[in-house]
Amino acid sequence: MSYINEQLKEFKKIIESAIIKNGEKGKTSAIRSSKLINLIHDAVKYELINHGVDSQCVFPHLNKSKPEIKLAGQLKQKDQDICVVPKMIEKTPSIITWGPLSYQKEKDPYGFEYSNNTLVVNVRSQMSSLDKNSDTLFERTFAEALNLHMRYPDMVLGEVYLIPTHAYDDALVKEKKVAFKTKSVNIEKYISFFNAINNRKIGDEYYSYERCALLIVDFNNEVPKLYSNNDELIKDNLISKDFSIDYSTLSFDSFAKDIIDIYSHRFDFSNISK
Repeated sequence: MSYINEQLKEFKKIIESAIIKNGEKGKTSAIRSSKLINLIHDAVKYELINHGVDSQCVFPHLNKSKPEIKLAGQLKQKDQDICVVPKMIEKTPSIITWGPLSYQKEKDPYGFEYSNNTLVVNVRSQMSSLDKNSDTLFERTFAEALNLHMRYPDMVLGEVYLIPTHAYDDALVKEKKVAFKTKSVNIEKYISFFNAINNRKIGDEYYSYERCALLIVDFNNEVPKLYSNNDELIKDNLISKDFSIDYSTLSFDSFAKDIIDIYSHRFDFSNISK
């Protein structure tokens, strides 16, 4: 079993154990805790390291949740989920003199070149209210890229986003039962959105990402099923046969390789390699 599949199996075990024990409160508590999403963080870190990244350059380190790197974007400073930092570029701390942070006398501990050469990957998941909250989730996603790319136009930025094919059935969850809604999530909507902000080149819109990975997972299996391509989604009636976007460009299978290739064409890979 691949590392990502092991992590997804643990993801399922944690959330469903919480449902059986405490129903809706247990599910909400599990989702809000960092334990679930950290499983996906570690899957991303594992793949990056497996594709030649120096594990000591990855922050937080594999199987760790701290320390995070807090980068100063155009509008705000924010802890980034995963940073691969350059080992041959010195930090140049300075007072922030741009944007709204310039009025707060905030300090940038890293400096422009160090930050610009850092490979950044943010990781998120949405396990409930996917259709209801999708617009807000989308806005938040491209706002994060905009904040960083406005300050660092060359930065290689990734986004890994996990959604289930079917949400848990809230009515039965309240009774401490594990069950899923019969109607699937609007998968085509999510693929369309992430496709629109994927594969950014220098000079492209700041709100897009160099590489997005949309993890589409069916948790209604003993081992959660992670999809890789359109054929698999069509077979399970999750997208229509005439859906024109190639989901494989957003799959997790090639995420690490793709984003490292992009970094290598833009910067010196030896800065972050083993």
